[in-house]
Amino acid sequence: AAGITLDGNGWAVIDDMLTMAQVSDPHREFDPIPVDLRRVVNDVCDECHAAATAGGITCESVLPDEPVLVPGEPEELHRLLTNLVSNAIKYTDPGGQVTVRVTTQGTSVVATVEDTGIGISPPDQEQLFREFFRSTNPAALSRPGTGLGLAIVARIVARHGGSVDIDSERGRGTTATLTLPAHVEGVSAGPAPAS
Repeated sequence: AAGITLDGNGWAVIDDMLTMAQVSDPHREFDPIPVDLRRVVNDVCDECHAAATAGGITCESVLPDEPVLVPGEPEELHRLLTNLVSNAIKYTDPGGQVTVRVTTQGTSVVATVEDTGIGISPPDQEQLFREFFRSTNPAALSRPGTGLGLAIVARIVARHGGSVDIDSERGRGTTATLTLPAHVEGVSAGPAPAS
């Protein structure tokens, strides 16, 4: 029987669809542990370093000296930040910069991924987190993508009780702001019981 031949993007679509199914499964247990977001950012930046270098982009992180703990699933938080950082790199032209910052603000932890990339038009921003959405900008469409990266981000953020906001302007770059509840010692971070 003739096999199906998949290019790199084909495999990426399958991988993203599997991830989407996992993080969307209402019966999948969410068992958060305290995770130092600085370590996740460092791992993600290390992994994205080659892509940034190949694209002529500077990628740097600005992190506090002390641990920044959030209740979460390490693999999901890793995927969430990988999607945001790799997007920033993908849509930034050579000579540009991607900066990842982590700060604590009261009872929240805020991570921002800022790039000097091609930016996103207001109509596109409204649809960003929709599954399989691809930009109407030809400069963005020329770069491979599955249209699921930010939909996965939205699902993982929701599972972690957080929020994500995109602030962008065509030609000026994009800042993704991720807000998560901070870990509180002695407080169980399980999902709220259904009312």
